Amino acid sequence: MNFLLYKDAPNGTLPLISDTGYMNFHLFIDWLKHFVKHAKPSTEDPVLLIADNHTSHCSLPAVLSCRENHITFLTLPPHTSHVLQPLDKCFFAPLKALYSSETEKWLVQNPGKAITLCKVSGIFQKAYSATARIQLAEKAFRVIGIEPNNPDIISEDCYSHSLVTLAPLDNNFTVAVAPEENEALSSTSQIDISIQSILSLPRHEQRGENLKNLRS
Repeated sequence: MNFLLYKDAPNGTLPLISDTGYMNFHLFIDWLKHFVKHAKPSTEDPVLLIADNHTSHCSLPAVLSCRENHITFLTLPPHTSHVLQPLDKCFFAPLKALYSSETEKWLVQNPGKAITLCKVSGIFQKAYSATARIQLAEKAFRVIGIEPNNPDIISEDCYSHSLVTLAPLDNNFTVAVAPEENEALSSTSQIDISIQSILSLPRHEQRGENLKNLRS
């Protein structure tokens, strides 16, 4: 790996690369060793590690490595990280905003130049250093009820099933649509919707529809 790709990266960065650009279970094992080195879990002081349910995190070697190194490894149910993962709740949003701000500053300070891959780590370091604060980490665990423990912090709405549309449907399966600006405001248009048009098509039907659209 070209060292220029992680030049000026945050202190403690573990430079890893994959053929696809995505995490895989080999890289995750390397990251776990890095985590153990810095977190220093022990029998007297075990560590809770929370991760999403990506396949790269769920290999047998990863689970065994966690057991051997006094790590309680907790993976979140699919499609729940936006509610249950501390990073998603409090860290990623300000990090993205600050990174965007730093890229704009760089472009202003370097008119006519483009941000190359070799510049990304240095720009990211500034955003990361401003975001990675203990107070923010504590808040992230607090707002999802991990520490202090608060199982009631997740509202009942989060357990509701997904809806195809937020617009109310009546017994005839029609949905009210607000009129366009150039339409008369005295009446509300109605669109007839059948159950078949609401429900998702099976995968083979979706592929057939996509091919039909491409041919036309």
